[in-house]
Amino acid sequence: MSSKIWNILVLTVLVLSVVSFLFLFAENKVDPKLLNIPFAFWSGFLVTVLIVILTFLAARYFPHQESDKK
Repeated sequence: MSSKIWNILVLTVLVLSVVSFLFLFAENKVDPKLLNIPFAFWSGFLVTVLIVILTFLAARYFPHQESDKK
């Protein structure tokens, strides 16, 4: 089960990265503004936060166990 969740999280991070750089950040947009912050800044921050959260979750669901070498 954790292997399936981990694969979904990895795929989500890859798709989010590709989509954001191909479509979201392709233009130097200023509008729409959010709290007087240009689109490029707040959307980049949002994507970064999402990728960090997904990476944290993927680390928790990593499917392989560490081997005990004693």
